[in-house]
Amino acid sequence: MTPFSPSASIPNTSATADMLGQLALALQGLVESGSWSKDQQLEVQIAGTLKSDKFIVIKPLREKLICNPNPELKQKHEQST
Repeated sequence: MTPFSPSASIPNTSATADMLGQLALALQGLVESGSWSKDQQLEVQIAGTLKSDKFIVIKPLREKLICNPNPELKQKHEQST
């Protein structure tokens, strides 16, 4: 997937404005229904394999989980080779 660049130029047409308006209404509906929080950071990507077959992926950014295993834990089973 290709990340969306906010600095990318967007054609200024009525069709583009209509599409962006519909997208804004859909996202507003998700926020109002409680599916997404207004404070949640989102990542927007463009995906698809063919030039004419593209779609937009909007997903929440998640914090990376850092796992620090307990060094006092002991292995209970023999390691198989």
